[in-house]
Amino acid sequence: MIFPSRSEEQPIHAHHHPSHRTARRLRPCCPARPVRPRRPGREAFLVTVVAVALSHVILSDGLFVSLVGQAATNMGAGPGYSSDVSFTSAVVNTTLTMALVLWVGMRLLRERRVYLMVLVGAVGWFLTVMANVDALLERAYGLLPLAPMVLFVLVTALTAGLLRPVRR
Repeated sequence: MIFPSRSEEQPIHAHHHPSHRTARRLRPCCPARPVRPRRPGREAFLVTVVAVALSHVILSDGLFVSLVGQAATNMGAGPGYSSDVSFTSAVVNTTLTMALVLWVGMRLLRERRVYLMVLVGAVGWFLTVMANVDALLERAYGLLPLAPMVLFVLVTALTAGLLRPVRR
């Protein structure tokens, strides 16, 4: 039966809240089907692509400041403007941006247990940037090579499904 009959109602006990007149036992109308665990493939891929785009913009801007600092030093600018500090802050900022965007993006999609994806993404992005930074330093606002970025996106997106995130 979908609706319980009067005989299935249970009496009110003193410890129940007064707004609960009766406690009913509801029976499911259909047998429960097993739920397959969901793998966040598409969502992780899209979040990783957005994280790469934002992190790359921050990296390019930071490296541009580093190039300007290096040019200023070569032209005899006074102390206080270091291209090394600009380069280091660009790399740190882009790595932190990658971790933050991955975490926020996956949490907005209600995914849980994304710390492995965030860790792999941040470390992988740092290694990708450091291995290909020469391509960025050749000219202002350069781009990382496409192959390492595609590999990074695929590895990071596939990592999202390893811990079987649970939807809230």
